[in-house]
Amino acid sequence: MRLELKNFLSYREGELDFTGLHMAALVGPNGAGKSSLLDAITWALWGRTSRLDRDQDHLVHRGEKEARVSLTFRLGEAVYRVTRVRRRGKGNVMLDFQMLAPRHRVLSGSGIRETQEEINKALQIDFDTFVNSAFIRQGRADEFTTKTAAERKEVLADILRLDQWAELEERAKAKIRQIDLELEGLKWRIQEHERELQRRPEYEAAFRKASTEHLARQEEREAAEREWEALRRDEERARMVRERLLELEGQRAQMERHLARLTEQIAQLQESLGRWRELTARREAIAAAWEELQRAREALARMEEASHEASALRERRAELEKRIAVARERLEGERQRLQAEVEAIAARAARQSELEAEAARLQEPLRGRAALEEEIRALKEQWQALQTERGELQNENRRLYQEMKDLEARIQAISRIGAECPTCRRPLPEMERTRLQQEWEREGRHRGDRYRENQARLKNLEQAQSELEAKLEDRQRALETLSRLELRLEQIRQELAEIQGQLDRLEERRRELQEIEQRLQEDRVDPEAQAALQEIDSALKALGYDIEAHHALLRRVRELEETAQDWRRLQEAEQRIPQEEEALRGLEELRRVEIERQDRLQEEQRRLELEEKDLEERLKALPEAQRRVEVARRAEREARDRMIAAKQWLENCDRLEEELESLRNEKIRLEEEKGLYRDLQVAFSRNGIPAMIIEAILPEIEEEANRILQRLTDGRLTVRFRSQRETKSGTVQETLDILISDEGEERPYENFSGGEKFRVDFAIRLALSRVLARRSGTPLRLLVIDEGFGSQDQAGRERLIEALNAVKDEFSTVLIISHLEEFQDAFPVRIEVRKTANGSQLQVVM
Repeated sequence: MRLELKNFLSYREGELDFTGLHMAALVGPNGAGKSSLLDAITWALWGRTSRLDRDQDHLVHRGEKEARVSLTFRLGEAVYRVTRVRRRGKGNVMLDFQMLAPRHRVLSGSGIRETQEEINKALQIDFDTFVNSAFIRQGRADEFTTKTAAERKEVLADILRLDQWAELEERAKAKIRQIDLELEGLKWRIQEHERELQRRPEYEAAFRKASTEHLARQEEREAAEREWEALRRDEERARMVRERLLELEGQRAQMERHLARLTEQIAQLQESLGRWRELTARREAIAAAWEELQRAREALARMEEASHEASALRERRAELEKRIAVARERLEGERQRLQAEVEAIAARAARQSELEAEAARLQEPLRGRAALEEEIRALKEQWQALQTERGELQNENRRLYQEMKDLEARIQAISRIGAECPTCRRPLPEMERTRLQQEWEREGRHRGDRYRENQARLKNLEQAQSELEAKLEDRQRALETLSRLELRLEQIRQELAEIQGQLDRLEERRRELQEIEQRLQEDRVDPEAQAALQEIDSALKALGYDIEAHHALLRRVRELEETAQDWRRLQEAEQRIPQEEEALRGLEELRRVEIERQDRLQEEQRRLELEEKDLEERLKALPEAQRRVEVARRAEREARDRMIAAKQWLENCDRLEEELESLRNEKIRLEEEKGLYRDLQVAFSRNGIPAMIIEAILPEIEEEANRILQRLTDGRLTVRFRSQRETKSGTVQETLDILISDEGEERPYENFSGGEKFRVDFAIRLALSRVLARRSGTPLRLLVIDEGFGSQDQAGRERLIEALNAVKDEFSTVLIISHLEEFQDAFPVRIEVRKTANGSQLQVVM
């Protein structure tokens, strides 16, 4: 088996290999971290410890973020490894479970709960059983033998975890109380159902009476509705007659309007025919004016064509004149630009000697720039080295300050006589207390001296840094001045290069300026456009277009177009006269038909008015008929409601009979269930199954204790448990007495020597542990005695060592935890644990 720890409780790093460790002492001063190793085992396997189960963030080593424990162990031929990690903060837990041999398998589930179930399944033992069976804590070996009989039963019940039966008994009692409440409710409901069912004959008579009354009211309602429906049909007929009369009135008015429109249209046609016939009488004069208009339009078309051609030439001439003007302005602008450039170059050339002299002056101070930069770099390195040393000293002083505070608290905690160990909470012997106090005071003084030395050094470092910063600031200002001078020198060099380039182009610009001035003087701004302008002037002269003649011809055409309207109307008159004559004949026939239809509508209107009067007379009886229908319907509804209510009561009786049968069956079932839970209550009580378990396990404990005593006393001592004894009155009383025989003679426990008592105590406690482990299904291969020697004198310690040597072959590993230094040589192997500034450290010494 192998245990690995990281940042767990007092351990930063730790590793313990149990291979070959049959019997070993786990030694070290109080608070060194001995019990933390056992806590690491139980925490890795079950996530629990014997001391810190509530706030498991305390399991993480102070100042760290997570704790990790890995445990490798063997069960039969299989080798397993469990790794559990705790990060600070709620719920931050990681659990890994693997089989390493005979073949590798990952056994972790999908979450913490499933993985823990896999671990429990492999171990076949839970945390409480393991602690009660494998651990014997300080002062607990004789807790069973020294108690009274009743107290022994309680201890045995605690060890066997029989409290679950008491919980089951309480649950059975609660279930009985719940059943009693349900039975009381059922009893009340059954009584209510029976009382209601006794009224069934009353409900049946009421239903028969209501059914007969409903049938009579139904017949009365049907007769009233027939009379009412006949009047409703008359009402509908009267409505239709009124609607038809309104429709006829509208048709008659519409027909009168139609006849008026027909008369108007006939008069309009007669007037239109008169105008068309008058126009045909002037046919010859209208035709002569039309022919003159056609000749004038042809001459105007020729004039328009010449006008368009002349307009296009004038537009082209204007474009060319604009183009020539733009070319002249462009040449003038180019002349002015070249003139300005030539003058500017001459002005800048005058500054060339001045700039060269300034550049020579600037180069002298710039020669020392490289040395200044090297000096600044060296100053920065010196400052950074001082800053690094300062940070290290500050970190060390913070750590020293916290350690001094911790030591002060620990010294104060053990300063009084009889103080407890701050780690394990056990009383410290005076010698051990004094030794710890002196040791911690020496550590405090040493840390205080170191703290004050660091403070003095920090003050010197701060002063040196301030001096370096002032010197560095001065050198930086000098470097900035050189940078500005270097920038100005570069600007001068660029300006000199530009001046030289401009001087190279000066003659070329002068030649270009002379050529442009000559073109402007000779008016050669755009030769191509100037030639095209002369050609357009010649074409306009050859076209011979007269704008005055064009306007006169246009006025004559407009005058003739007014007479052309008569020509188009003459053409239309010759087409429209036959059409309108035919239309006039049709309108006169349509008017005759409409007059006949008007006479028929008037006759139908007189007939319907007579029928309307007759219907209105009969409809005077409609309100009374409607009232009789409403009264009959209301009487029928009331009779039907009474019948339905009576029927519902009968149906309710049927439902109640079914429910009553179900309630009686449920009562029988609950009474049977109550009897079952009463039997379970008796079985779960102290005198039931728990008493049977204790009776059954006592022979096992007795046999196991005597087997161990056989080895411890060579068969001289034996124990016997008595669970019942006869009282003076002759009755049998429950008890749990321990009877010890010395070579066949039974004597009270108090009459034996201290060594004999210890052997008996140890045998019984070890027997309890082994029986408890055996009942869990897991063989007990590990025995841990935690501080079992602190309460013993020298003789008691020797007896315990003797007893352990006698039973050590019963276990694979026996660990004895003690902080007593004189106890170290009593065992072949020691696991030494000591507390250091870097946490607890352990070492196996053979």
